[in-house]
Amino acid sequence: MRVTIRKAHPQDDAKAISKLIREELLQPVSASDTAKALTRLCMSTRHQIYVAAVDEVVVGFLHICDHDSVLLLQPQKAVMALAVASSYRRIGIGTALLKRAEHWAAESGAEGIRMDCCGGSGDAAAFCRACGYVDEQQEILFRKLFPRKTII
Repeated sequence: MRVTIRKAHPQDDAKAISKLIREELLQPVSASDTAKALTRLCMSTRHQIYVAAVDEVVVGFLHICDHDSVLLLQPQKAVMALAVASSYRRIGIGTALLKRAEHWAAESGAEGIRMDCCGGSGDAAAFCRACGYVDEQQEILFRKLFPRKTII
C-alpha cells in the first residue's frame, strides 16, 4: 500500500472530499458545493488543503488556514477539517496529513497550530494528544448561519 500526501485539486478531488465530509464528519455537502469551496480556498495563500491517497484513491483530507487574532501574539494556523475514511484509520494517514500541514505552517512563519475537536469522539481527542497537541481549555462552539442569497 502506497500512501501519497499532496495538495488537493478542486475538480479532481471534490467528489472524494465531499464523501469524506458526509461520511466521516457527518456534514451534508454536495460534490458541486465542495468543488466551489475548494476552488475558492485553493486559490488563497492563506489556506492549504491536502489529500491522502492510497494507490491514487483519496482516503483522507486536511484543511489548514491562517488563524489571526488580536488575542494572539504570534502567527498561528488552524486545522479546519481533518477526516480519514474509517477503513483506513490507525495506519498513520491522519498523522501524515497533520505532519504535512505542520511543515507548511512552520515554513510559512506560524508558531503554532490550533485544532478543535468540538463534538469530536474520544478517538479524535486521543489522536490530537498522540500527535503532541494539548488541551488548552473547554470551549463551547457557537455558530450562526445566514440565509443563502438567491442570485437572479
